[in-house]
Amino acid sequence: MSKAVKRTTGSSVPDDADNETTRVISSEDVTETQVLGTGQKGPLVPDSAEDSGDDSAERTRVISDQPLAADEDLERREAEERRRQDAERRARERAALERAARERALGTVTPPPAEPEPAPVDVPRPVTDRAFASLGLFVFRVVVAGVLGVHGFQHLTQRPETYAMIERIGFPYTTQLVWVLGIGECLAALAILLGLWTRIAGLGAMAIGVLALVFVHWDGLNIFATSGIDGEPALLLAACGFLLFCVGSGGFGIDAGPRRRRALKKANR
Repeated sequence: MSKAVKRTTGSSVPDDADNETTRVISSEDVTETQVLGTGQKGPLVPDSAEDSGDDSAERTRVISDQPLAADEDLERREAEERRRQDAERRARERAALERAARERALGTVTPPPAEPEPAPVDVPRPVTDRAFASLGLFVFRVVVAGVLGVHGFQHLTQRPETYAMIERIGFPYTTQLVWVLGIGECLAALAILLGLWTRIAGLGAMAIGVLALVFVHWDGLNIFATSGIDGEPALLLAACGFLLFCVGSGGFGIDAGPRRRRALKKANR
């Protein structure tokens, strides 16, 4: 409730609205606002100014409730915004539940998200599979295969000499060993030349060279001849076979493909 008090400054002043002083006291707010009458612009005039002699000055004191109304309006807008956001969130949740229930009723199964394809794995190539090293190993294999193949061909075509050599050593089954030695040397030479099962073929070539050194050339541990080492070709053949057993065929061979596939499979685990 507000109470308005109208006070006339004197009997000599005409009863005019511009010359009246009105006091409005609001009981709902403690904020005081002073408004000057008669269109006066400037600072507020205290009560003593009126009593000091200017009867035409009017004064109106209004205690306003505008700050309280502004705060209530701001709180109301914030509350409405919160209610709107809650309503939207509930609507989204309700729509998701309805969609899930409809899919369950229809037997629809949402497919799982597609997994990204694994990135290709770059497998480093061994040094022996590089171009220059592979070329050197290929030439080496050709030479070893040629020497071993010639020995195997001679043992098959010159069987009496081979038979006499094996009989002098004292091995049993001399006739069968002639064919085994000749065919084994030819197969090992072919495998080394093609780069197929190179490690196994190199192990066989090493075994042939060691047997030739021990039972043929170094009988009685007499390894030195009048010039050099007795059985130098067999010694070199054994060393070449051991090298192929250790490093393989290189990149220019049949074994290179399966070896690369095994390395790629191991890297993808």
